[in-house]
Amino acid sequence: MSIVLAGLTACEGADRLAQATPGEFAGSSRLSELLGDAREQGYAMAIGRHDFRFPADHGPHPAYRNEWWYFTGNLDADDGERFGFELTLFRFSLTPHDRDTTGSAWQTNQVYIGHFAITDTAEKQFHVAQRYARGSVGLAGATAEPFRVWLGDWSIASADARVGRQADWRLRASDEQVSLDLLLSPAKPVVLHGDDGLSQKSAGPGNASYYYSIPRLRTVGQLVVGERTYDVSGMAWLDREWGSSALSADQRGWDWFALQFSDGSDLMFYILRRNDGQRDPHSAGTWVDARGIASHLTNDDVDIEVRAHWESERGGRYPSAWDIRIPSKSLAVRVRPVLENQELVTNVRYWEGAVDVEGEHAGERIDGRGYVELTGYAQD
Repeated sequence: MSIVLAGLTACEGADRLAQATPGEFAGSSRLSELLGDAREQGYAMAIGRHDFRFPADHGPHPAYRNEWWYFTGNLDADDGERFGFELTLFRFSLTPHDRDTTGSAWQTNQVYIGHFAITDTAEKQFHVAQRYARGSVGLAGATAEPFRVWLGDWSIASADARVGRQADWRLRASDEQVSLDLLLSPAKPVVLHGDDGLSQKSAGPGNASYYYSIPRLRTVGQLVVGERTYDVSGMAWLDREWGSSALSADQRGWDWFALQFSDGSDLMFYILRRNDGQRDPHSAGTWVDARGIASHLTNDDVDIEVRAHWESERGGRYPSAWDIRIPSKSLAVRVRPVLENQELVTNVRYWEGAVDVEGEHAGERIDGRGYVELTGYAQD
């Protein structure tokens, strides 16, 4: 789902972000403000069905206020060590129209933000980095043909045939302690969520996004952690959304699950939470069977029970283990984080981390891996 920062493009929040110094917003968790349905007129809205076309829709949609390219995955090194990774690039419009009022090359109505995180399970370390820049003078941007999204030297792009003829995507990011260079190839087709890709988040018109995933991408490449370089392989997940509004005033946050099971099936589900802590009926998801055939899941289809919690030293109590049951799919699994502390302290403080899964599907034992995102729990 990963719409953690979308509302920062609204009104004064976007102007503050464009001028902010690093860390100025660190720790904010006011999702009702950041993702509220108050909006400036002039943006396109996610209303009605979209005629998805690929690869064009992998590229930017500048008529909408916000969008993101969001990759997570679990990787194994040749020596057996286990890692998780997240690389997300966000595009935000400051205003609906890009009018040149100054004649400066720095003028733009676009801001880009990046989040990069590595989970090192052996060392029990969680590495987090954040960047942001205006979409001008080559600092950041997005193009559809050839496909590329970049923020400095962080990038998500079509793979160069010289480095990976079998790969569709290349991901690159680095920080002081960690870096990655990965090639990704889809193992399943694109999955449209909601109503043929229209994902309604609340009752208000336009409080929705266009939302698709590639739930399995075979991944190979290199990961650097400190002084060590690892050859890694594993499975990643792509989430793509764009829109101009999301949460209503009575919604606080969500719990998002992206799980890949050992029998080849996959699950995406998000619980939307109201301010009173109750589950919102717009909670929804998608089941993808081993053949890649998707079926929509409503709020009533999925039962999720929290089995443990983790207390952040910065304030906030996060769920930290879950039992998930989907009777219609004969699924019953338990989900546990590989590390309890996978909290990102960025413009918005939230939890996003690698998880393990075990349980039963259709009477057979299964296990699996995935990622979970938790928003609206932090206390500042």
